[in-house]
Amino acid sequence: IMEPTSTSGAATDGKSSTERAEDGKSEAKEFIKPEKKITSVFGLATFKASKAKSKIMTFIESVSRQIQGIELCKVSVGDAPKPIQTLCEALEEMCSWLKDFPPIQQPMRFGNKAFRQWHAQLLKKVDLIVAAVIGEDLTKQGATLELATYLQASFGNPTRIDYGTGHELNFIAFLCCLADLGVVDQDRDGPFIALAAFQKYMLVMRELQIVYWLEPAGSKGVWGLDDYNFLPLLWGAAQHVTDRGKELTSELQRIKPSAIHNADAKQDMPAKSLYFAAVRFVCKVKTGHLSEHSPILNDISGVATWRKVHSGLLRMYEAEVLGKFPIMQHFFFGSILSLDKAASNTGRNRIPFGKASVAAPKIAGKK
Repeated sequence: IMEPTSTSGAATDGKSSTERAEDGKSEAKEFIKPEKKITSVFGLATFKASKAKSKIMTFIESVSRQIQGIELCKVSVGDAPKPIQTLCEALEEMCSWLKDFPPIQQPMRFGNKAFRQWHAQLLKKVDLIVAAVIGEDLTKQGATLELATYLQASFGNPTRIDYGTGHELNFIAFLCCLADLGVVDQDRDGPFIALAAFQKYMLVMRELQIVYWLEPAGSKGVWGLDDYNFLPLLWGAAQHVTDRGKELTSELQRIKPSAIHNADAKQDMPAKSLYFAAVRFVCKVKTGHLSEHSPILNDISGVATWRKVHSGLLRMYEAEVLGKFPIMQHFFFGSILSLDKAASNTGRNRIPFGKASVAAPKIAGKK
């Protein structure tokens, strides 16, 4: 249905992430079990200049540039690279576990304790899932030890029975590690990363939230952006962006942020846009008007362009997720996403969003 294409400017050496990983295969890599290392607010300064933050933000921005104008429904898992197909199949399997561990009768509404059984199943299966995704060579090298830590931390906390942006960050870290190891190519596979693998992850998490009534982890109430997630809005906004001076290639790029209030758009767009799907879910689990339960989301609808929405959300993600001690104190650092200082020539790509040269993806029905 579509072929994701490369993004020039995404890497300073002109190579894709897969090619850079291939170059590094001659170097013996020692994988380690990631650990929590930020123990105070002062640790945030170290993280700000670290390889981990540089890699995460570069990954998010690279994927953002590649999904402009691409609709969810135009991306087929069957066309994705094999590792992404395998990951999506595993996420489908995780959804099926809900039938094995139905919610139990309990006095409290939130935090159904059956979630702990579901999560225990995840812990039993996670090593096998990671091994299937990364392949035999990396499994023999011991990469499962490192990557499984991020994947198992992506689906909420079984003790508190809660879920939030910190858990979502772990899934992004898992995907980022796959790219760093060359399992997927963050410079070419962006549409499949965001609109297949991440979208499938979101469907799993929304089922878990509804079935087990997971508590919002660190919810900021009505003045927060979303009680549970951030990336569906950030990457969703990226889908709607158009390069300056470029021809509109998709319905996504023709509608305005204010369309979240339009009845037809609210019905049609969630199948095409991560952003609209996220807003629909927020309205499903909360009562009242959007302006009452999610005033920031409501205010964003007044922004003139999707480019401004995306750039604002990117800054907000750095400040409110990657810049907050209550979230980052729980983040794991290993050999791939380390607290080591990022070299000055390997920092984030500073090409303004939308200005990178991105070839138009080949989508069914378009020439």
